[in-house]
Amino acid sequence: MANRPRTSSSKPSPKEVGKGLSAKKVDGYLRFVVFLAVIGLAYIWNAHYAERQVQERAQLKKEVKKLKDDYYMKKAELEAGIRYAEMVEMTDTLGLEGLRKPPFKLVAEGIQNKEK
Repeated sequence: MANRPRTSSSKPSPKEVGKGLSAKKVDGYLRFVVFLAVIGLAYIWNAHYAERQVQERAQLKKEVKKLKDDYYMKKAELEAGIRYAEMVEMTDTLGLEGLRKPPFKLVAEGIQNKEK
């Protein structure tokens, strides 16, 4: 064997370029690709979830508005159509009695009011 002169160049020759891909490197690249795929799936899922939440919130807002409108309509019908005396007559048939005293607030002793 003849002594070959060593070169300071660290470039691999064209014949050695394909030999650098080992199973260890492939495993590392594959793990990274799988990691990126999982991150991508999480991103897509989050976008779909957020869109679904926005749609559900809009639907609930519409429903609340409709229910409020129904409430005010029923309240107006009740106030316009029934007087107190008529209401007393209707409740007497059910066995209910009107209030004799005004309502009052129950206060538990020993508990301090934080609102004051």
